[in-house]
Amino acid sequence: MTDLEMWSLLVGFFLPPAIAVVQRKEWSDGVRALVAFAACIVAALGTCYFNGSLDGRSLVSATLTVLVTAVATYKAFWHKTGVSDAIERLTRRKIKA
Repeated sequence: MTDLEMWSLLVGFFLPPAIAVVQRKEWSDGVRALVAFAACIVAALGTCYFNGSLDGRSLVSATLTVLVTAVATYKAFWHKTGVSDAIERLTRRKIKA
């Protein structure tokens, strides 16, 4: 396993709580999915950049690794423990009427 793959797995594991800071409960599932996907692309770009391998193949590989890891750990760990929901509640912005 390469350094890029290891860092992509690590970033993907810790990405769901970071995404939860931005996500809002009132957003549709489609918008929430797009925000999560965009965050995975940005995280993969950063991972490739700091690993010194910012080329097309590495970016695709890192994006897929981050995406799959983030989705899997969200479903299997972060969501079930309630961490993501708690972060969303704590970072919810109050809308003044």
